[in-house]
Amino acid sequence: MTFHPQMTSKIEGISLLDDLRFRRWNAAITDLWHVECEQEAGGTYVSRAPRLVAILDCIGDGRVEVRASSDTTTRSHRGQGCLSYIPAGMEVSSEVLGKCRLRHLDIHLDVKALEHSMGSILDRRALETPRIGFCDPRINALVRLLADDLENGMAAPQIYGEGLVTALTAALLGPSPATEPQRKRGKLAPYQLRKTVDYIEQNCGRTIRLDELAQLTGLSQSYFCSAFRESTGMPPQQWQMKARVERAKKLLKKGDTPLASVAVGVGFADQAHLTRVFRKIVGTTPGAWRKEQIA
Repeated sequence: MTFHPQMTSKIEGISLLDDLRFRRWNAAITDLWHVECEQEAGGTYVSRAPRLVAILDCIGDGRVEVRASSDTTTRSHRGQGCLSYIPAGMEVSSEVLGKCRLRHLDIHLDVKALEHSMGSILDRRALETPRIGFCDPRINALVRLLADDLENGMAAPQIYGEGLVTALTAALLGPSPATEPQRKRGKLAPYQLRKTVDYIEQNCGRTIRLDELAQLTGLSQSYFCSAFRESTGMPPQQWQMKARVERAKKLLKKGDTPLASVAVGVGFADQAHLTRVFRKIVGTTPGAWRKEQIA
């Protein structure tokens, strides 16, 4: 069954400046909002799924006050880096004192899918405890990467976002170990690494899900990510990009294939996407690299 947070809200004085951008991951949904808030704007919100709300930007004179409906203490948070974790079923209210423009990311968490992918039971006390107006540099860094995926219009591979969501959940809720191997930072066994690398290189032109790779090795997603990085020095999604670039090089050597065709042929969204990744890995553009090979 498809995960849906089933969120309901009542708002006043808040209007969208841009279209809502969202993306569905294996164990979460991310929503990127850009809104304008009038004087004394506000609302009430409740969802059947736990969520993290992160303020990315707050421009103007407004001050945002958020509180759980069961809490008489008002918590104030303003500006980038402010986070609020709201448990499932808990109603929260917000009030904006003064006018401002807000950009915020909401991350709706699918608890069952997260526990399955992480191979851990999430701490129920942490799941049920609200955290309003806190800051955490680790979580903020992960939130920014998820927001960038929505903002730049270039959809990152599934394994990229799923890895971020898993890391964010671990930092936010601190899952307790269940069936994980004891060596949290161990490497993949040689046969596991060979099997994984072969699979990525054979299928690099399409979306590869993190759970595919974890299943291939018989590990949970969180442990697999850690073990793959320890073994190769890079996360699996970066290895996939590297494999795409290697395929692109083979096509570029033919000399007459248009760059746009090369990009689509190896799995990139377009020529600009190919150029950006190629430059990052190789140190030059595809066009310049091809000229060097032909010369």
